[in-house]
Amino acid sequence: MNKPTFPSIWLLSTIALASPFAMNVFNPAMPDVVRAFGSRIEIVQLTMVLYLFALGISQLASGMLADRFGRRPLMLGGMVLHLVGTIVAALAVDIEILIAGRVLQALGGGATLVLVRTMILDAHGRNEAGKYLSYIAMSIAVAQTLAPTIGGYLNHYFSWRAIFYFSLLMNLGITLLMFRQLRETNSPAPGATFALRPVLQQYAAVLKSPVYVGYALTGALATAAYLGFASVMPYIFVDQMGGTSAEYGNWFLLVSLGFFTGSLVASRLTVRLGLDRMINSGFALALLAASVLVLLMLMLAEYVVAGLIFALMGVLTFGRGLLQGSAQSGAISSLSGSRGTASGMMGFMQLMIAAAVTQIMPVLLELGVVYVFLAILGLVIASGVMHTVAVRAEPTVLG
Repeated sequence: MNKPTFPSIWLLSTIALASPFAMNVFNPAMPDVVRAFGSRIEIVQLTMVLYLFALGISQLASGMLADRFGRRPLMLGGMVLHLVGTIVAALAVDIEILIAGRVLQALGGGATLVLVRTMILDAHGRNEAGKYLSYIAMSIAVAQTLAPTIGGYLNHYFSWRAIFYFSLLMNLGITLLMFRQLRETNSPAPGATFALRPVLQQYAAVLKSPVYVGYALTGALATAAYLGFASVMPYIFVDQMGGTSAEYGNWFLLVSLGFFTGSLVASRLTVRLGLDRMINSGFALALLAASVLVLLMLMLAEYVVAGLIFALMGVLTFGRGLLQGSAQSGAISSLSGSRGTASGMMGFMQLMIAAAVTQIMPVLLELGVVYVFLAILGLVIASGVMHTVAVRAEPTVLG
């Protein structure tokens, strides 16, 4: 086996932002796409729901394939597929083709996202990996910070198609960078082959670890709380509050900057404080913000302004930034082998939960805005419960 050359954290951080940017940049345009295609909210919502679903499937498949064929080929192939999906979405003539383009984007983007995490675990130990995964979380936070604002302005001043043309140019640059600088970190043994049955057995073994499942669901449920909000807030802001997509992008900066700042703090403190203290701190802040939002919606809904909602969600996502990298590192590092498989399963779990939540959110919105925030609070509480499960469980190590 060849000695691996580990990519720089800056290269991996750049690669990691591509898929989160693509997912979030389109959100401000969804109300206008409903009108452009004469469609319905629940149909256009599939551009996000199926994106998340395809992203999860891709991460699951990429993780198990990368353990046998190497990281680099899967990442490069995924990025090319992501570019193809972006072109399809940009040229879509109906909502079905647009949804298909988004699915292709996600299938490609999922490979890059899961294998960035895997490459870091190839190179670093548990706490140090938590530090570097916080850098990746910061990169994702940058994408989430800039994407809604950029998408809002492109949609407002040009059209929703301009969003995909912009994404295409950005991702072409990232792809060229990958071809030039990305090196393999886990070269497969000569003659390595792929057999499905052992991989499925490994996935089953991974899911038997309560430590792994607990940490993985800690991050997954916190992420679902954020994505549930992001999936319906454009409709609340544009259709109920009378705002524009550009204004939505400006306000969403508060939410995204919260995650970015939390990830930055985590990258500096995780090694010193440890994974579990970072997770507990993040959970406490997220719980506080979600609780205040629910109380405001129950008692003072008619007085709540958009800025207050976004500010409190910024506090929630600051907490998510504190815990996200540590939860990921705690999950993957709880297993001694098959890190690609473990990383892929974690991404799959996270995105399947997020897809289910984003599909349910429009139904809750029809019942009333307060039900949206009750669901967010429930997801935050569930995240804390799963961390408790992980901490109390006996370590499970797979050979």
